Amino acid sequence: NQKWILSAKKSISNIDYFAKICPSNCEHKHLLLQAEIKSITGEAKEAISKYKLAISAAERNEFIHEQAIANERAAEFFLRYGDSSRAAHHYGEAQSLFLKWGAQRKVDDLLMSIAL
Repeated sequence: NQKWILSAKKSISNIDYFAKICPSNCEHKHLLLQAEIKSITGEAKEAISKYKLAISAAERNEFIHEQAIANERAAEFFLRYGDSSRAAHHYGEAQSLFLKWGAQRKVDDLLMSIAL
């Protein structure tokens, strides 16, 4: 995990630069990486906040596929923390968004691999 965290922090630094220049293209990516780090380091409340912000930023800037990815990652987070209700909600959102984006095979993969 430590190696991943260092790599992610470096990526966050790089994306932080671009998020300041063009937030509409990078803000959601920056927030999602922050959520993942918070998740791995056990900062659950902060992770939840960052996932929500990442999903909202992707929606606001019309990145349907990245909104779907952020919902999928949030679902996996909630599943790890034993909150199957919120996990199911976010998996449902992810599936809907992937379908809207035209990624039927991704939806099929999610349906086969979800542990709910």
